[in-house]
Amino acid sequence: MLCYDSRKRHSKPMEMEMSGSEDVSIKIPSNELGNNNNVVINEWKGCLQGKETNKRKRYIQKVPPLLLKGEKSLKNHEYYKPAVVSLGPYHHKRTELAQAEKYKLITLEEYRLSSEKTMSFLYNKVFEVIHDARNCYIDGSTDDYNDEEFNWMMLRDGCFILFFIECISCGNDKVLLNNEYLGALGFANVARDIFVLENQIPFVVLEVLLELRFADSGEEILNGFFNYLNYGEVIIRQNEKVLENKQPLHLLELYRSYFISLSASLGLGSINLSRWRGWAKKMDTVHEDYNYIRRNRSFSSVMELKAKGIFLKCAYDESSNEDIKFHSHCCYGELELVRRAVSSNTKAIYLNMIAYEMCPHNPNDFRVSTYIRVMKSLVIQRDDVKELRNSKILLHSLGRDEEVVKMYDEIDAPAVNLYMFNQLRRGIEKHCTSQYKTWAAELITVYFSSPWKTVALLVASAILITSFLQTYFAIRPLPDESNGDIMKLLRRCAHFKHPSTPP
Repeated sequence: MLCYDSRKRHSKPMEMEMSGSEDVSIKIPSNELGNNNNVVINEWKGCLQGKETNKRKRYIQKVPPLLLKGEKSLKNHEYYKPAVVSLGPYHHKRTELAQAEKYKLITLEEYRLSSEKTMSFLYNKVFEVIHDARNCYIDGSTDDYNDEEFNWMMLRDGCFILFFIECISCGNDKVLLNNEYLGALGFANVARDIFVLENQIPFVVLEVLLELRFADSGEEILNGFFNYLNYGEVIIRQNEKVLENKQPLHLLELYRSYFISLSASLGLGSINLSRWRGWAKKMDTVHEDYNYIRRNRSFSSVMELKAKGIFLKCAYDESSNEDIKFHSHCCYGELELVRRAVSSNTKAIYLNMIAYEMCPHNPNDFRVSTYIRVMKSLVIQRDDVKELRNSKILLHSLGRDEEVVKMYDEIDAPAVNLYMFNQLRRGIEKHCTSQYKTWAAELITVYFSSPWKTVALLVASAILITSFLQTYFAIRPLPDESNGDIMKLLRRCAHFKHPSTPP
C-alpha cells in the first residue's frame, strides 16, 4: 500500500513507503519532478516540430544496446566499432588498434610543425579545457586516466583528426602517410572511424586546436571535408557555415547538423510553428492519423513513382533547408532530392548518425533516420539506383548498383519523425490517387519515353484518322457540287500570291 503525508507536500523531498518484509523509502522531489518533465516534453516537441531548442548538458554516449539486437543489427555490429584507430577512452586499450598509436605521434609532430608551436604550448592549451572535455564522457569512463594521461590522449587524438581533415580538404600529399603506417586500406577506414559514435572526442578540444592551426580558414577546412563526404569532391560553398552559432558536442554531431541542413530533408527546416500547428490541426481530423502503422507505412519506389508520373529532379538551390521536396503539378509530379555520394564508408557514417539520434537524453528531430527511411522506400531494385544516377542525384563508388540497394536494405531506421515523413507520403499518395494525373503519366511514360515511340504514335494516329475519314466519306460521300467547290478552293490556294508590302 502506498501512502504519503499531504502535510509534507511543500517540503523538498517527499517519502513513499511500501509495506512488506522489507521497508523501502523512495524520495521524490514533489514540485521539481513535474516541472522538469514538462520541460523535457516541450523540448522533445520543439525538436520534432523543427524548432531550435536549447541543448541541455549531454554526454558522448555508447551505442544503445537495443540497437545492436536483431538480424540486421548483428550484421552491422562491426560498423559501430573503430577498425584501425581509437579516439577517446572507450576503445583506447584495444590491442588490435595499437598500430595507429604510433601513427598518432607522426601526425602530432606534423601538426606541431604546421602550427609553428612548441609541444608544451599545445599541451597547455588543451589542458585549459581538459576538465570540460572529461565531463563530456559517461561517468567513470575516464577514471583510469589522470589529468596528464587524459590530456595527452586528447592532444594526440585531436591532432590526428585535424591532420586527416586538412589532408583531404587541402589535397595534401601527406595523406599518403596513411598508407605507410596503416596500410592502403587505412584511408577509407580512418574516414569511417572518426565518425563512429563511440570514437568521438569532445569538440571543445578540436575547437582549440582548430583555432591554433587555422585561425582564419577553419570554416573552409571543415566545409571542404564535409562536402567531400556528401558530394565525393572537395568543394567550398561560401554560403554554407559549418560552425556558425553551433556548439556541437563532437564531430559526428557537427557533421549531422551539416548533413541535414543541405538543400532539399522533407521540408523539415522550413516548417514554422504556426504552419505546423495548422497542418497538425487539419491532420487530426483524419482518422488514419491515429493509426501508427498506416502513418508509418512506406511509399512507392523510384520506378513505381515514375510510372505514376512522378519524376526525379536534382536540387541545386542551396538557399532552402530541405533535403527532399515534392511538387504536384497539373499533369505530373516532381520529387526533388539533393545530390549525395555513396562510398565504402557511407554505411558506417549513416549507422552512427542514426545511433546518435537513438540515444536517450538526446532530444532531436530524427532527421537522418527519416531521410534513410525515405531512401529505403525509394531504392528497392537496381533500376531505382540507375534512375537516381541518371538524374545526377546519386553518385556511388560501390561498383554495382545492387550494392547500393543492399546498403540501404541493411540499414535500419527504428524511429522516424512521423510529422515530417507523413507530410511527404501524403503528398505523393494524393498525387498517385488522381486518375487524370496517372492517365497523363501513363501516356507520357508509355508513348513519349523515346523519339521512336513518339513517331510511331503519330504515324499510328495519322493512319487511324485517315482510315476513319475514308470510311466516313465512303458511307456519306460529298455531293458533286461540293467536290467541284473543293477543287476550285485548292487551285486558288496553290496559285495564291501574297500582296506586295507597301514602301
